[in-house]
Amino acid sequence: MAAPAIETSGLDVGYPGRRSPVTVISGLELTVEAGMFLSILGPSGCGKSTFLRVVADLLAPLAGTIRVMGETPSAVRSGRGVGFVFQD
Repeated sequence: MAAPAIETSGLDVGYPGRRSPVTVISGLELTVEAGMFLSILGPSGCGKSTFLRVVADLLAPLAGTIRVMGETPSAVRSGRGVGFVFQD
């Protein structure tokens, strides 16, 4: 059986703040099976693009774990297994 396309456990994601990091996503538990279709919906500023930046290894999580196709996002990016196209 194939590893999940994306799997997170207790994932916290955010950005540096003046005194401490600003958490945008907190405690995300998610499993996206291989071949599954997923839509990420929400208002502007809710963390959709931030989550995709973690998947693409452009942003490190503050806490928790993320696996992409059974590997770390860094390993998948190094092997060119994930692509990311910016909106602008």
